[in-house]
Amino acid sequence: MTHEQAKKDLAQGIPAELICATCPWDRLCVEPPSMSSAEIERQLEEAKLIDQQNDPDGKRMPVGTLMTTLAFVGRDSSGRLCPVFALRLRGSDGRQIADSLKSTMQTWEEGK
Repeated sequence: MTHEQAKKDLAQGIPAELICATCPWDRLCVEPPSMSSAEIERQLEEAKLIDQQNDPDGKRMPVGTLMTTLAFVGRDSSGRLCPVFALRLRGSDGRQIADSLKSTMQTWEEGK
């Protein structure tokens, strides 16, 4: 099941509990960001080089750099949420979930 399928199932009225119960173990409730900060930096550097090659005097707008920035900005910090997880976060006990995650993050020990 994909996040898109879970979204469709919720829209059709399938209870969230049933969607979670049938969710495969290999799917994450929160998908990590699609790119790292280093990958974004590499893309921006490549775009800057191309802009410099196309306009060595630097008189024109660096369109490649601007478009690359627009395309990739935020991809290092945004992940996708399972629709059921998002529903739970918006629900009455959402604060409990957020506090639990915060507690885990504050006591995290790298390498365990």
